[in-house]
Amino acid sequence: MSVSSKVKSWLRENAPMLTKVYDNKYVEMLYDRYASLPPNQQKQVTMAGLGGAILIVVGYLVSSYLSLWSYSREIRNAQEMISLLQEYQRESSSRGGQMELLERSSRLSQQGAFKQHLLTQGRLAKISPRMLQVEETENAQGDGKGKQEIRIKQAKVTIQRANLHQLKSFLENIEFDRYNTSISSLTIKNDEKIRGYMNVEIGIVAYLFQPGEGA
Repeated sequence: MSVSSKVKSWLRENAPMLTKVYDNKYVEMLYDRYASLPPNQQKQVTMAGLGGAILIVVGYLVSSYLSLWSYSREIRNAQEMISLLQEYQRESSSRGGQMELLERSSRLSQQGAFKQHLLTQGRLAKISPRMLQVEETENAQGDGKGKQEIRIKQAKVTIQRANLHQLKSFLENIEFDRYNTSISSLTIKNDEKIRGYMNVEIGIVAYLFQPGEGA
């Protein structure tokens, strides 16, 4: 029995689906041509075929890797763009919130308004008006080019004989105020006559928009 017949017999028994391929006259002619070659040439043809198959597989893998790398790079670029947009939105939102807070704080621009506001915060903290003094000053900052500039109002708050709960409430009222106010300095001394009470000096600043001269 020829080698070709042995191959056909093996295919019919183990891989019948490949029989049609092998029965193709061109495939059969090619195999007969291969079978007629000397052993050395058969080995060379076999190695060349294996080498070609390996090159095809390697080429496919490299092509797949390059496609995956390109796709991953596009995803990474898209993620970076999304991150930049989100950061821009956060900055815009934060900037918008700061502008809104400055606009709202402009209610303190009138002379004495900041002082009155701090006295109100003291009453909310249950501090007696007799024990609370407020001195208001003002510093202007701005480039003078626009119709509005940011101004800074400062106040020195002196509290006599305040307990810890009153002081804590007053400081929280300032830090979480609806206006753009913050604490710039804080000095606390125990009262020499009454135990458990403190004498406090607090520096407070307010940032606000003030219409310019051209407004």
